[in-house]
Amino acid sequence: MRNIGIVGDGETDRAIFEKFIQCVLLNGTFNTTSFNICKLSRQTVRDYVDRYWKSATRSQNYYLPSEPASELQNNITNTLVAAFSDFETEVGIGELSNRDILLITTDAEKSLSSPEDYFKDWSFSISKIFMGAIDKFYALKSREGYPCQYLPVLLSLVCFPSSEVFVAAAKEPPIQYYGKKPKELKQLLYGTDDLRRLRDQDFEEKALNYITPDSVDRIFSYVPESRLFIQMLSLGKHGVDRPE
Repeated sequence: MRNIGIVGDGETDRAIFEKFIQCVLLNGTFNTTSFNICKLSRQTVRDYVDRYWKSATRSQNYYLPSEPASELQNNITNTLVAAFSDFETEVGIGELSNRDILLITTDAEKSLSSPEDYFKDWSFSISKIFMGAIDKFYALKSREGYPCQYLPVLLSLVCFPSSEVFVAAAKEPPIQYYGKKPKELKQLLYGTDDLRRLRDQDFEEKALNYITPDSVDRIFSYVPESRLFIQMLSLGKHGVDRPE
């Protein structure tokens, strides 16, 4: 059994990434009984990210060691510490290993006008801050005496403007989402920008059903921020248990 913990802004975000992670790891080969998915809903980083954007934009300094970036990094590290504790509680103290995955993800709530915009200072910086926070988490756990084999693989993902880009890119042909604000993208995909009004069945039909092993390559091609995430997940395919 492989454990996967997901920290996200909301229930739909966590559902999208639960399905996506399974598709990358399964690749049509293994069954879902190999997974124990833990949606760690007590943790979120939405407010921290909003505060970072406001402060960093005001100072026009998005990178470490600026004060906005340092504050965000520390808040993400603290969230990871709390999420790891929740994850351990869900799975069992001492049961986690480096075969397990803990994903922390958030919506940037900012649109890109083209794929190249992802690599601009203001957008690319936040992914680096999250990666730095992961480094700090491992440093803390190392000092506490945790050996590497008892810590999960930590992955981070910031989506521009939201996790709906995975759904847009999964469709065939993919929906062009660049330049669209988060509410515009939700309206385009779901017919509403208030997901509380979307029935579970409608969300499955309009979102989750498009995320399949076959659509992973389209997402890789159309969503720049997905690429490192997909490759890191792909490295862990060998750790999935085969069904008996």
